[in-house]
Amino acid sequence: MIRFPRLGQSDSTTPWAIALAAIRISGLHHRYEPGAAPVLEGVDLELGDGEAHAVLGGSGAGKTTLLHLLAGLLRPSAGSIEFDGREVTGVSPAERHVAQVFQFPVLYPALDVAGNLGFPLVNRGWSAAAVRRRVGEVAERLSIAALLVRKPKTLSLFEKQLVAIGRALVRPDVALVLLDEPLTAVEPAAKWRLRQALKAVQGELGLTMIYVTHDQTEALTFAGRITLLHHGKVLQTGSPQALYERPAHEAVARFIGSPGMNLVDGEVSAGSIHLDGQPLGPTLAADGRCTLGFRPEWAEVGNQGTPVTVRSTRALGTLGGAATGLVTAELGGKVIHVQQALNGLVGDQAHLHIDPARVLIYRDGWLLAHAAS
Repeated sequence: MIRFPRLGQSDSTTPWAIALAAIRISGLHHRYEPGAAPVLEGVDLELGDGEAHAVLGGSGAGKTTLLHLLAGLLRPSAGSIEFDGREVTGVSPAERHVAQVFQFPVLYPALDVAGNLGFPLVNRGWSAAAVRRRVGEVAERLSIAALLVRKPKTLSLFEKQLVAIGRALVRPDVALVLLDEPLTAVEPAAKWRLRQALKAVQGELGLTMIYVTHDQTEALTFAGRITLLHHGKVLQTGSPQALYERPAHEAVARFIGSPGMNLVDGEVSAGSIHLDGQPLGPTLAADGRCTLGFRPEWAEVGNQGTPVTVRSTRALGTLGGAATGLVTAELGGKVIHVQQALNGLVGDQAHLHIDPARVLIYRDGWLLAHAAS
């Protein structure tokens, strides 16, 4: 059960006691008007108390709609949302104790940073002394204490977003923090710093946070688990490693990685997997056409394997004195990428060797098995 301090009082035992929420989303559907195309279709998701979770997906995936449903700004067309076992689908935003941080920080220009941070507490009847104490604690944790007397117009976008995050954390009754693309507008050089600050605060306080982004780097480096949303449907939820090494759907395979996973036409026949007529290795998968997936570092272009045409190479660095980089080649009319040592690559005709133990088999878009299983 979520227990909140009485309004107008800070927690008497520990000033940083936070109301945590385990989240359960069941069969969530949403369309903005009857007859319109669905924005979310059958979303199921569970988050534990204090979990740092990322929702990753491209434009139009339904990420922001999901956040608005969690915040209570929208009511779903079907399905339910529970906080710690309590049904909140029809509960007002104020009663959900949810804080949001948006792409573009919205601060009160007439108030200084201290006033902006303390506004939610003043609005709830906290005493001036309690507000100052709480604001000071938040500012120290986010390393913005030196900014408290400044007005928003004098702050950088990075500093403004830190203040917006602080305002989301200042209430001790916050059960869930929703971050909607919080780094999109921040200068590239400051993104890493802001992400580290967020991660540190989340880990130290154990806050339940949902971080929505289209940027896989942000998701992979912030969250313990990631949900990939694609055209309103959850394709996979798991650790960053699981999404990278065993993407459950071809769309996940393409989205995760830079470059994404190579996906080429293949076939299973008589217990063996074949690529362009060449046997790769044994498999227990049923016979038939399939798609084979492999990461750039799971293969090598050289003198043995399936014939390919090398289109270009790009050096990325050196390893043991040898140049390493990305080889772009063509196989069966499809472009593939291989990350390897570049020494010894001569001419455009070469062969592709894939580690047979790492190959993934897909049918109808979904992961079937490793080639070896």
